[in-house]
This record gives sequence, C-alpha cells and structure tokens, in this order.
Amino acid sequence: MEAQTPVPPKRVAKACDACKLRKVKCNGQERCQQCAHLNLRCVYTVSAKQRVQYGKRGHLISEYKSKTQHATVNAPTILPVPASPSIGHASPYGMVEQDPLSSTVPLVLYGQSFFLNLIPDYMEGVYPVQPVITENELRQWIPHMDADQEIRSFVYAFAACTLNLTRYGDKRTDEILHTIETLMNRSIETLRPPMANFRSSVMRAMQSMFIHNCLMSMQASDAAFHYIRDSISAIQLLRIDCADYMDPLPPHERSRRQRLYWQAYIHERFVAILDFREAILQPLETLPEDDPTIPLSVHEGFNQIIKLFRLLDTEFLQNWLNSKSQTSSVTCAWVEAKSRELEGDAAEMDSVALSTMQRADLVITREWLRTIVWRLAMSQALLSSRTSKECLSLLFPVRLSQSLRQQVTSMSREDIEVHGSSIVQKLFEITDTIADVLIHVPAATLEETALRIEDFLFILDFVIIFPTLDQTRRSILLGKLERLQAQFPEIYSAGSSPNLPVDVQSPPPSGDPWAMVTQSKIGPDGFTDPAGIENYLPIIVPQQPPPQPQLDSRVHPRVAYNDVSRRLSMANFATG
Repeated sequence: MEAQTPVPPKRVAKACDACKLRKVKCNGQERCQQCAHLNLRCVYTVSAKQRVQYGKRGHLISEYKSKTQHATVNAPTILPVPASPSIGHASPYGMVEQDPLSSTVPLVLYGQSFFLNLIPDYMEGVYPVQPVITENELRQWIPHMDADQEIRSFVYAFAACTLNLTRYGDKRTDEILHTIETLMNRSIETLRPPMANFRSSVMRAMQSMFIHNCLMSMQASDAAFHYIRDSISAIQLLRIDCADYMDPLPPHERSRRQRLYWQAYIHERFVAILDFREAILQPLETLPEDDPTIPLSVHEGFNQIIKLFRLLDTEFLQNWLNSKSQTSSVTCAWVEAKSRELEGDAAEMDSVALSTMQRADLVITREWLRTIVWRLAMSQALLSSRTSKECLSLLFPVRLSQSLRQQVTSMSREDIEVHGSSIVQKLFEITDTIADVLIHVPAATLEETALRIEDFLFILDFVIIFPTLDQTRRSILLGKLERLQAQFPEIYSAGSSPNLPVDVQSPPPSGDPWAMVTQSKIGPDGFTDPAGIENYLPIIVPQQPPPQPQLDSRVHPRVAYNDVSRRLSMANFATG
C-alpha cells in the first residue's frame, strides 16, 4: 500500500486586520487564534489595500486602535519593560507597539478592569492624605474613559499616582516604575490645553496634582513645579476663596473644594522649602467644613497636617528664602514662638484618633519643621551650647535623633513609604542636620558620643534604603558617614593592650581636631577629662602619673573610644 502524501495546510486567503498589521500568521477563523489569545477584537475589513511597508506600522496600529477603542480588552496589571528600543516588543499579554510620536512611551490597551482594580489601593493609600476625588466618582468615570478624552487623561494620572504611592519596598520594581512613567506621560500627552471655552474643574486640578506627585518622585523638580502651579491655576479659577461662589454649593461639595485648596497649599509650601521657590497660594481663613460623607479619621488627620503647614506663613518663607542674607527677621523670640506652636500641635495630635499612616506623616512632618526652625536660628547665629531653651541649643538635632528613633520604632515602614517621596525628603533633611551636628559639635564625654553615634546610625540605616531617596541625597549622607569614620580612627597599641602609655600608641593623624579632642579626654593617665569641649585646656603630662585604674571596675576610655570607632567602621550601606 502506497504511503499517502501529506496534505499541505490550507492557505488562508485573507488575514484579519490585527494579524495583518503585526505580520503574523492568521488562521482565518471568525475569531482567529491570535486575536483570541491576545483578547483583541478580530476584524476582517473588505478593503483591497496592498500590504503596507514595515515603517508604517505605527501609523496603522494607531488607526486600528481608534476604530476598535470601544472594545473591551483585559490589560496587563503592569506594563512590561521593553527589552530593546525596537519598533515593538513582545510581552505575555501581546505585542506592545512603539508610539511613532514618542521614543519612550509605548502604546498599550489598558482595559477598564485595570483601573477599577486600583481603586481599593487608592482608597487605602492615597485618599486619606489627598481626600478630594471620591471612590464613587472614579467608578462613574472609568466606564466612560474610552469615549471621553478628558476623563481618559485624568484616569491615567489617577493610576500613575496610585501606583506611585502604594508600590513601595519589594513591590517597587523596574516594571512598576516603567508603568508609572508610561501612565503619567500618557496623561500629559492627552491633557487638553486651555482653549477659549475652557472651564476649570476639580478633576482637572487633581489631575495636575497627581502628575506633580509622580514627577516629584522622579526628581524632576522643574516639571513638578510646573504642574503644581497648573493645579493652583485651576483651583484659583474655581474661586474657592470667594464666598459668593462657594455658598450656593452643597455643604459636602464646599468642604471637598476647601480640602482641594488646602491640598495645593500644602504641596506648594513643601516645594517652597525644598527647592527655595516662591509660594503664591494664600491660606484660607478657616479649615475645611465638617463633611459627614468622609471618615472622621480622614477629616481629623487632614486638618492636623493643615495646621502644621499653616506655620509656613509668608514671614516664615521669606525668612527661609533670605536665610543667607542680612534681611532675615529671625530672632530668638520668633524661634521660640514657632517652637511653642509646634509643641502645641504635638499635644493636640495626641488627643485625636488617627491611623498609623496618618500619625507617621504628622510626626515626621512636625520633626522636619522643628529642624527647619532650628536651621533658621543657626543661620542667624542665635544658637548656644549653654542655653536652657532646647530650640536654641546647638545640640537640639542630637536630642531630636533620640526622639525620632523612638517614634519610628513604633511605625511600620509601609506607614511611612505610602506618603511617597515628600516624607523621604523630610527624613533626609533631619538626618543630614543630625550628621552636621555630630561632625562639628563634639560631645563632652565618650559615653555621650557613643549614644549619639548609635542614634544617628539607626536613623541613617532607616533612611538610606528608601527606594525613593535619590542617588544625590544618598551620596550626601554616606559622605558624612565617611567623615565621621575618619574622625574616629581606631587607636592601636602593641599587643592590643589598652594599658600602654600614650607615647607608644599609634600617633593620631596630624591636624585632626577630633584626634586632639580625643587625646584631651582620654589623657595619658587613662582617665576621662570631665570638662566639656568649651572648657578644654591643654593637657600637662605629670612627671609621676597616677596608677592605672583596674579595667574590671570601669570601662577604660581608650576601649570606649575604639568601640565607637569600630561601630562606625562597621556601618556600611549599599550605594545603589
């Protein structure tokens, strides 16, 4: 019996539009295998056009998407990172085509389910600190995003901000960062410029606020400043500070718009301190009205953060911007008054029931503001090591490090990271100030030095690993750690004996003031000099030194000093 010749597969006379554009094999079925696999709408047009050249793929895929934009497509939870800068790249969810108008923003069909699934994360991690856009509004808008460009542009920004604030730690992968940037860029690209018939809205103001939030995390300070000002422009057009415009609104809408106004005020004041910029938005006369439609804890927590930032009034900002000039109006009385206001807010905060996330924001913001006030006092030479007033003490940041260490040990890292890059910037400012004091203001005793170093290393270890801490600030902190390590070189002795006289010890580095201070406190007799750095006098070596103390009855100063040195030398942190 002769073997039958295999029948070649039947050639498909016509491929569907999606397969034709992607130049892949189509099986010609009513819903072809490729479209079924990628969950695309399978369309066979009657057109007799010839096959297009490869270079026109971007234009055609855009046309195809516009024709099928009302189709329901299940999008990936994140956008995969392109492996190469080719025209397109494969992903587990299908072919992601490169936008012909942008080399960095790929096009992908995000389905409505992708955005709806982000709402619980938004309500948990974004809404409590930015309580403006409600869950109901999101659920009403998302189904209409395919047909309305303004809604679509806003939803992109909502998704980008939600991912930015709720994906931290191990969840903040390169793919997540790429998705955040992609969504943010799509929001910017689809944001319509104000035309002659432009009408401002709460949605438009919050869209720019969300974009600002993402850009701040990307360290794009100029672009971030542009969008906070864009948000403020939209808010000013709403006339929230005018009773004639606000009184006709329902009470809950008035309260919501007042929260929007204060939200922009807080963001702008923070940028003014961080980047030394002018602020234009003046505070409202009152806090937001009570709103029974939002949780009480959200209302109370938001009011507390408003009260903190109200301290950054016009005089405060002018003093900060002019801190290096002679025009500053900072006085001891002004510093004391601001410090009392901050202490009063701390007492009020303890009496309010807040979530751990809200408390973390308030605690760190308050300590950051106390640091800013102290730095203003330092800029005008108002500090002293002998004052009884903590806010005017040279050692205030050292004491701050002790209280901050106690505070952060009662918080989870998630409660802090959810506030994004702003809270990390505040922690950096605090840690950097503490490091400066440790470097330039020696402690009176080695025991106090050891305690300072332990507190500083704890705070540094806590801050340095935040993924939103940029490389420049990370390098600054590590550089100051290296300075501290250099100021505490280990004192070596033959046979590792701490009882040998000073003249056989390894000499300290020449010209090192810390080495001189160390020798003044240890002394050739092995006793600690009880005098502080301000009472330092040259040591006169006696002809007959007293007997050495017993090491089992007290800790030898040289041993204590070497313990500090080794503790610093063991503090090695990743630089990436």
